[in-house]
Order: sequence, then C-alpha cells, then structure tokens
Amino acid sequence: MKTRGVEQSMSGEAHSMQQRGRMMRLPGTFGVFAAGLLAVGVAAAGLPAAAADQGSAAAQPVETMVTLDVGTQQLLRQKYPIRRVAVANPAIADVSVINARELLLNGKNTGVTSLMIWTRDSKSQPQQYKVTVSARSISGSTSDLLTHRDAVLAAGTSASSASGSGGGDNGSAQVVADHTSVAVDTQVMSQVRVVDISRQALQEFGINFGHGNSAGVMGVFTPGGASGIGSTNVGGTTNTASGNSISSATGFLPIASAFNFLYASNSYLGALSVLENKGLARTLAEPSLTATSGQTATFLAGGEFPFPSVQNGGTTGNATVTIQFKEFGIRLNLTPTVLARNRIALKVAPEVSELDYNNGISLNGITVPGLNVRRTDTTVELGDGETFVISGLVSNNLKNNVSKVPWIGDVPVLGAFFRNTSVNRSERELIMVVTPHLVRPMTKDAPLPELPGAALDQYRPSFAHTMFMETGKFGQGEDQGYSR
Repeated sequence: MKTRGVEQSMSGEAHSMQQRGRMMRLPGTFGVFAAGLLAVGVAAAGLPAAAADQGSAAAQPVETMVTLDVGTQQLLRQKYPIRRVAVANPAIADVSVINARELLLNGKNTGVTSLMIWTRDSKSQPQQYKVTVSARSISGSTSDLLTHRDAVLAAGTSASSASGSGGGDNGSAQVVADHTSVAVDTQVMSQVRVVDISRQALQEFGINFGHGNSAGVMGVFTPGGASGIGSTNVGGTTNTASGNSISSATGFLPIASAFNFLYASNSYLGALSVLENKGLARTLAEPSLTATSGQTATFLAGGEFPFPSVQNGGTTGNATVTIQFKEFGIRLNLTPTVLARNRIALKVAPEVSELDYNNGISLNGITVPGLNVRRTDTTVELGDGETFVISGLVSNNLKNNVSKVPWIGDVPVLGAFFRNTSVNRSERELIMVVTPHLVRPMTKDAPLPELPGAALDQYRPSFAHTMFMETGKFGQGEDQGYSR
C-alpha cells in the first residue's frame, strides 16, 4: 500500500489557547459572567460533538466506483483539503497531487485496486474508491480494414506509451478492446485458371541390311536390330548350305514403331526406318470458390485411388498390407481477407493432379499408378476484379542421340547407311492465374441463370433424328459455364 500525508499546521490551536488564558484573567463581575458564558458554550458545544462522534462511529464509509482505461487520467476533487492518500496497488493505478483539494488518478495496467483519501475534516471518515482499470478500447465504424488496423495500432501504442516503463509487463504491447465495425463486403469469389501445354517433337532414322548366299551370311544392323547368330537349317536370313543364321527380336526392323521400308530377295534383305512425330497436349482447369473474409474454403473435383502400404517391416514374414486412399484431381484451398473495398489479401493453393501409369509400380500383379501433379501455394494482394499470375513454368528438353559404326559412319552420304539417329525435343509451359471478386448473394426470388446442360432436360430425339440429323450437338448450343 502506498500512503501519502500532509502535515497539519498547529498555529490555530496555539491561538485558541492564548484567547482562553486572557478570558480567565478578566477581573470582577465581568470575568465571572464571561466565565459562565464560556462554560455554557462549552457544554452546549460538547453535546453535539459527542453525538456527532457516536454517529460517525456508527456510520460506515461509502465506496465510490471509478472506471478508466489504461493510459487515461481522471480528476478527483475533494470538499476539504487532503491530508493523506493510500493506493493498494500502484502498478494498476497511481495518483498525483495537483493541489490541496485535487488528485489526478492515472490508469497504468488492467486490474482492480482501491484508493483511500483522508481530509482535514475531523468529523468524516476517509473516502474510499474502487478503481477499475480496463483495456484501451476503440469504437465506431471504419471504411476498411487498413484504417481499422492503423486505429488499433495507434490505440495500443498510445496506451503503452502512457503506461511507460513503470507500469509492469516490461513495456509490452497493450491489449486494446475493439468495438469497431468495418463497412465492407465480406464475400469473395476467386476464379483460378490452370493451363498446362506440352509439345513434343521426335525424329528417328535407321537402316538395316543383310546378304546371304552359299558362302555365308553378312549384314549391318542398328543396335538391337540383331539378337544373335547360330547354326540352324531354319530361319530368317540364312545360308542353308552352311547352316548359319542371324536372328532378330525386332524382325530386322531398325525402329519397330517407325515407318519401315523393306526389301527382301533370295540373297538380300534391307529395311529403312523413318519416323517424325509431333505431339501437343493441353490441360485446362478453372475452379471457382466463394468464401467469407478470413475463412478457409476447400474445393476438390476428382477422386481417390487405392494403394497398398506395407507395415511391420515387410521382411520378417509378419508384414501386413493395408489399403490407403490418396486424393487426385482438381483441388483448391483459399483464404481471402478483405482489407478494403479495392484491396483483397488472398492465400491460395491450387492443385491439378492426374494418374500416371507410366511412372507407376507393380506389386504382386497390382499396378499402382503415380501422380502427375501441378501445385502452388502462395499469398497475394490485389484488387477486386484484378488478375494475378501466381506461378508459371517454361521447360525445354532436348535429347539428341547418334549410334554409328566407327569411321564408316562419319563418311558423308555413305555413312548414313551405318548410323541410327534420334532427335527428341519437348517443350512445356504451365501457368496459374487467380482473379478475386467481391460478390453478394442474389436477391430473394431473383431469376437464376440457366444451369449447364439445362437444354438436355427437354432433349427427346426420335430414331430418325438420331440416325439422319444428329451432328453431335445433342440439341444444345455453346455452353460457357455457369461459374463464369
């Protein structure tokens, strides 16, 4: 408890004693009369004083409630001069003496404490106060979250500065009670576009030729074009007289998957493989999702595929195989935060995945596919209707392979018959785009746009129409998508 006192002056009591001494020395009848009046006055004054003492002893002090915020001040004014003050917990609230009758109460930290004030009025009890210090609060309405954030930061900074280093908490940031409202739209619809384009070009060239007669067999084949040579009376390019043969797992084709030009006779065999292949693949996904500001929304259009998981080691004979499921398809996770009417902070994580059996594995006759995944996870800030490219990828791969017979394969023109050439080029471009919109729900009883495929509800073609007039449109026009 913190107590402060003010010394009392004794000049008034000394002056009173001198006056009583003079009156006692008054001579004669006037002195006796004066002494009688003094005794009556003392007796008359003594009865009310005794009654007041008994009444004040019986009366209980009244406690006054005082409430203020951290970092604010309140003036307390007393009727009589202040003699002493006491604060139970100066870390919560403290007082400063302004003058003989006024105190300044300072709120320092949140909490409840008591304050007692003694005055020079000897007939009254000390005045008691219950002081409640609450967190700094702000109220009203702001136009956007940016203005609201600045107001909260300013309130917390001013409260912390007002409390100073003597208010405990080692100067930490002050808690601010927020009673404000933000007048902005809180529904955000985000459109995400994922485009993946792959281009591939392939060129391959190879020549095989062989010759056989009564003297023997010979030939030049590309790598893999011939699988072995043996002694037999049966088979492909052979010398039946000598019993030697050459076998091929690919049928003596330089490139089995290419275009092959063949020539065969009793003595000669020739094969020319030429291939030029170009491919184009495009993947487009446009998921849309609506969420409230500050809330996370999730979207998935795809499925789940099973894959085995071996547990308990797998080599001790006690292994168990459990089936788990993994999601694939088009996934979108986003968390929008509306900062202002023209500013949206968006945490977005789009993902497009598909099954890839080329990179799968086989276990006990079960094929488990891999996944071809395109994924990004980022946070951007943009305006209503603005578009941001959140990620992009450009990839170029080139593979060039030449298999040839040493020295002879380097001879111009003639060396082409002793070479196998392959050129493989692949290009890939991936881009992800996001566009947020502040939206509001449709009003009650408002007409809704036509749902995709609504025209098919009335599509009842006859046999003649299906056989002679159906062109593949199935009774509907161009459908741009309901979400657009």
